[in-house]
Amino acid sequence: MPETRVKIYPQDSMTAEERLQCVTRLEKPDRVPLSMMLYYYAPLHAGAKMSDYMKNPDVYMSVMKQVWHDLGPWDIYYNINPVSRLVYSYVMMMRILWPGIELPENEMAKIDEIQYMEMEDYDRVLTFPSFISDFKFRAEMLSRFCQDCKGDTTAKVFMKMIPGFLRQIYFWRKDFKWWRKQGVVPQIGFQAEMPFDTFSQARNVINFSMDLFKVPDKIRNCSLKVSDNFAKFSVLTARVMGTPLVQCYCHRTSNSFISPKQFENLAFPSMEIIVNHIVDAGLTPILHCDGDWFKNLKIMRRLPKKKIIIQLDGLTDIFKAKEEIGDHMCIFGDVPAAKLVSGTPDEVEEYCHRLIEEVGKDGGFILAGGCEIPPNAKAENLRAMIRSVVKYGYY
Repeated sequence: MPETRVKIYPQDSMTAEERLQCVTRLEKPDRVPLSMMLYYYAPLHAGAKMSDYMKNPDVYMSVMKQVWHDLGPWDIYYNINPVSRLVYSYVMMMRILWPGIELPENEMAKIDEIQYMEMEDYDRVLTFPSFISDFKFRAEMLSRFCQDCKGDTTAKVFMKMIPGFLRQIYFWRKDFKWWRKQGVVPQIGFQAEMPFDTFSQARNVINFSMDLFKVPDKIRNCSLKVSDNFAKFSVLTARVMGTPLVQCYCHRTSNSFISPKQFENLAFPSMEIIVNHIVDAGLTPILHCDGDWFKNLKIMRRLPKKKIIIQLDGLTDIFKAKEEIGDHMCIFGDVPAAKLVSGTPDEVEEYCHRLIEEVGKDGGFILAGGCEIPPNAKAENLRAMIRSVVKYGYY
């Protein structure tokens, strides 16, 4: 029997992979699937040193296996597990402070938001060859902000990144093999910050807020310029990983940062190109939508129907989102961090029950935390969350 035919629970009639594909098509599965983003929770649960966990793949795998055996099972493996800070910086395009280097060994990694892009760089991006524009932009910017290649030439950054990419691919393929043996489907074949959001981070939120009014056309055109290269590299990497899902981070595109009109005119055009390319390649985009997205949802109905997963973090009213876009995209979310930290198991179970009954009605829903599971979540609350899909999630 193929590894992908392993069932999570004996009473399941679908595998986790079949269940994920089913809800992506907005069809009704055997039960609601569950995804758990446990990256920073896991080492605290297992008593591992954060610095070892983040730099040593063997420690990471040991920790995740312990969490699985202590709390599991669940359906979808949310694989946020960088083995190279340089590659992680390339993906997220933010200066990252690392435990055991800039931070004490048991602290979580932190983002140090700095401006590393100048106003004149918009014009430079527009001159880049389209086929390598996103890769070239990221490599040039890395030499300005990433501690592991500060001041390096673009060529040297490329050379430093190659072993990091190869290590990441090797580790992910090894890691995915174990998870698939458990019947779990990996969530991410490739992940990266979307172009509009990358420019926001590069300029920093204050400067970018002014750029939105001073040079809106340049922001739009630069985002369009790099979008094709972004999409093609995403598809290529996901295929190499054997995982047909691409996670697109949209950290600065919500109505918490920009107006619906700015979203439609400046951010959506490049998003549309990227999403359409991923879908046309036969892969599934996961739009990681932090912040309040409600006023953007009507615009997002222009994206392909029954092909996309939208991940909400709690700031968007998920119940209203179900009404607005639940017939168009699969909704992923959104048990609040506060409830997992300070709530009781009964409160967590009650909220999960409501999500399953209302957002999961007729399918098209993945139960998950609102963004990630907080590191100080209570284990008994996570067990209640996991238990809820068995208790209430069967159709």
